[in-house]
This record gives sequence, C-alpha cells and structure tokens, in this order.
Amino acid sequence: MGSTKKGILSVLAAAILWGSSGVCAQYIIEQGQVPSPFLTMTRLLLAGPILLVIALVHGDKVFAILKNRKDIIRLLVFSLFGAMIVQLTFLLAIEHSNAATATILQFLSPSIIVTWFALVRKKRPGGVLLVAIITSLAGMFLLVTHGDPTSLSVSHAALFWGIASAFAAAFYVTYPPKLISRYGTLPIVGWSMLLGGLMMVPFYAGKTPDFVVNLRLSLAYLYLVLFGTALTFSLYLKGAQVIGGSKASVLSCAEPLSSALLSLLLLGVVFTFHDWVGTFLILSSVVLISMDSRRSLSA
Repeated sequence: MGSTKKGILSVLAAAILWGSSGVCAQYIIEQGQVPSPFLTMTRLLLAGPILLVIALVHGDKVFAILKNRKDIIRLLVFSLFGAMIVQLTFLLAIEHSNAATATILQFLSPSIIVTWFALVRKKRPGGVLLVAIITSLAGMFLLVTHGDPTSLSVSHAALFWGIASAFAAAFYVTYPPKLISRYGTLPIVGWSMLLGGLMMVPFYAGKTPDFVVNLRLSLAYLYLVLFGTALTFSLYLKGAQVIGGSKASVLSCAEPLSSALLSLLLLGVVFTFHDWVGTFLILSSVVLISMDSRRSLSA
C-alpha cells in the first residue's frame, strides 16, 4: 500500500474514532450520570500524559518549552482557552443535545476562522469562501430550527454551547502554530491537555461527584481516553503529514457523519430530514474552504 493511501486511511480512521468518542462521551454522561466538567477534567488529566509519553517515544523534546518563560505563558493561554474550553464546551453541548449535533455545530469553526481573518484584514472573502460561509449558516439554521425560524429544535443551552464549542475550536486551530513549529504538535497538545486538566482540579478539590460505575462505563471511559484522544491524534498527525492539511480537513468530515450514524445505531438518536440537510450544508462549507485553501497554496 502506497504512503498516500496509508495517509488517507490514517486520517479517516482518526475522524471515525473522533466521531465515536463523542458518542462514547454521551453514553458516559447519560448512563453514568457524570457531570460534563468532571469528565472534561479527568479526560484531560489522563490523555495529556499519554500524549506526552507518545511524544517522548517519537523523539520529541517534550521539556524544551519549560525553558522559555514567554512560551510557557503562551502555553498556559492555549491550555485554558484552547484545550480546556474546547473540550468543556463540546461535552456541555453533548450533555444538552447529543454527540452528533454537538459535533456538527463544532464544524462551524472553519467558517468562523475565515470570517475572523476577513474582518481583521478588512478584506471581503472571495466568492468560494463567501459561498462557504453562507452555506454553513444555512446548515446551522436548518439544524437548529428545522426550517421554522419561530422555534428551536434544540435547547437554547445546546445552541449556546455548540456555537461556543465552534469558537473554541477556531481558537484551538489558529492560536498555537508558532508553538507547534518550535516544539512539535504532540508536546504542545499533550502539555495543554495536562495543564488544562490541572486548572480544573481546584473546582473539585476534596469532593467527587456521585456517578454510576460499572464494567461497561469503565470500558467506555478507557475507550474515550485511549482511542478517542491519544490514538486519534497520532493517526491524524501521521496522515496529515503525508496527504497535506487541505485533504485532511476534507476527510475529517467523516467525524460528524460517523457520530451521526453511531448515535442513530447505538443511542437511538433520531435524525430528521432537516438535520441531514443541515449536516450536508455545514460539511459542504468545510470542503469549499479546504478547496479554496488548496487553490491559494498552489497559485
């Protein structure tokens, strides 16, 4: 098998695992009665060190960033507003809706990034990007209203946390490139998760919420941490290095699709015609933005 095919398969596998991890998180929250903030904290505290160990195995200089005070501050900012907030808002969106809806709303982030850079540069987006933004907004409208602007098909809390998750994801993507170029992706992501988890520890100092523990929930939690976090990052990074970021972005659209299908099959979540059309429009906007980025790079 050629390296390109391996790269494609790696990114697809990562996207599917990410999608399944959202479904897994929904199962834990609903069946285990685990509060989203507590699940966020423990997931970060476990996944962070795992990624750092993987980084060490890969030969990355994991502790190099600790020697630079300015970069430590940047890392702390990324840990708080990136790793912690993006995970927390995503799980809260799941808690108030479902994994599929939360994942799809988070995929509004590429349109948010494009709009933000257009405002900062005071330059109107090109035709393709403008269509992508309009398409994503139309998709969100169908997803949350089912075509009726006088009512919402999801709760206000689900809509708020879903959009917050999209903004957090946009920050997560755009803030750390300089840190990543200096120290590598795995060390930065690993440290940010560990530090983000540690920032939440004071809120649970001396108290642990009551939740259900059994074999199925324990296995689901291990899957969420090991496969839904550590393995997915390794697979995605490996694949993206081979096929490039634009193609990887398009293939990552398998994440919300897998989340929707697994939610339907495993959790009995019902997706209406409007939901599927809204999902298609939002994912189409991601494809359009990726195509425009690739065209810009080749121009």
